[in-house]
Amino acid sequence: MVGCADRLRGVVRRGAGVALAMLLMPAVVRAEPYTYVARAHIIGVQQSFLYQATPSVPGAGVRAFQDPDSETGGRERFDIRWYANPPGIPPGTVLLLETVQERSPVVRSYFLRTTDKSEGNTLSVLEIPPDKVRQGGRVIKWRLRVVWRGKVLATQTSANWTS
Repeated sequence: MVGCADRLRGVVRRGAGVALAMLLMPAVVRAEPYTYVARAHIIGVQQSFLYQATPSVPGAGVRAFQDPDSETGGRERFDIRWYANPPGIPPGTVLLLETVQERSPVVRSYFLRTTDKSEGNTLSVLEIPPDKVRQGGRVIKWRLRVVWRGKVLATQTSANWTS
């Protein structure tokens, strides 16, 4: 009988110890459900100006006149190289380009919305049309943002951009 009482005391002690541990232990640790976090960064932005072709004058083989809009007769092109971290970013990512032009202090916005999933190295091209270039002049400073569902994932600016 003494052996049985000792065993019972041991079980009670262990049970009490387990119960005490359960009370003192923080809430039951459960695995968090997977939450997607979109990540991206901009590798580089290359700005270039694409001149419009000047029509040739038949017969002479040389240009007979200088186009007065030759300085602004073209379009600005931005080649944007960016990286979307795996597992990628679903469709709907927006590349937002904000620019200031020579003859206009107003910040203009141009955007490109992706229609497919973006993953890994990506090249996107944004162009400012010739009529906008003629109206405001060439782009002198810019800021580019990669945005997904209202969250800015990456930003890059020209050296002379001020916030």
